Amino acid sequence: MKVNKLVVLGGGVLGSQIAYQSAYSGIPTVIYDISDDAVDAVKLRVATFTAQYKHDLKASDEALTAADSRLTYTSDLTKAALNADVIIEAVPERPAIKEDVYTKLKPLITPDTLLLTNSSTLLPSDLIQFAPNAQRFLAMHFANQIWIHNVAEIMWAQGTPDKAIDDAVDVAKQLHMIPIKIQKEVSGYVMNSIFLPMIYAALFLWADGNSDPHSIDKDWMVSMSVDRGPFGFLDLMGLRTAVNIAKGYYQQTNDERYQRVADKLENEYVSHNKLGAETGEGFYTYPEPAYTDPKFIQP
Repeated sequence: MKVNKLVVLGGGVLGSQIAYQSAYSGIPTVIYDISDDAVDAVKLRVATFTAQYKHDLKASDEALTAADSRLTYTSDLTKAALNADVIIEAVPERPAIKEDVYTKLKPLITPDTLLLTNSSTLLPSDLIQFAPNAQRFLAMHFANQIWIHNVAEIMWAQGTPDKAIDDAVDVAKQLHMIPIKIQKEVSGYVMNSIFLPMIYAALFLWADGNSDPHSIDKDWMVSMSVDRGPFGFLDLMGLRTAVNIAKGYYQQTNDERYQRVADKLENEYVSHNKLGAETGEGFYTYPEPAYTDPKFIQP
């Protein structure tokens, strides 16, 4: 399918990245968020991408100017959804919030609109019961810093038509993503099925007082020969997202370790607006976190 208008619902860490990547890929794109203040925060977030695209992709000033010209912002859901070919929902990882958004969206879209959720852990079959376009509803999950880690994981509920799946693959390609089809629903897709157990193992060590974040990261970086550890990744993912996922896991498993992690993150970081890289402080301070200094892992 040819995408002439793409809408992103929610301009958080990943929502803003998806929208900018869409605009950079040549697609007229709208970012919707719930209030004018939220939209102003999205604009500030998006403004940081220019330097990153220049550095990481060697993007030209002309290409970036063109991307900015294709991007619009609004807190008016009706205006956002009008004539949308594709809508990507990137609101917080809570079913009640997603249901509320889908309910409001239902009268605003056509049967041809492709609706994609960027949910990290919820399954399409968890959400399809209140999705307005059930026959054209799938999950498309992106990694953080999507312009570099350009994978789009595509997952769908049983009975989803092949045409909708093919269209989702087409959308991913138009966003310059590598589409990865998940043939059977699994919470966490491929990437997070491997990544999140590592992240929460590190969080359990921290929450239980076994070790501190920087020591855990140093151990992981040296042992695995990588450029950041679990807490560096957490800052990029966003600590609010980590809290939401931990609460979801607690509801699913009744494992009290997840609640301890959520409480500790909220009390020590989120409540103080230390949300990670997006606010300039989390487990590290930005734009130059300590783990980027070669001395960080020296004896």
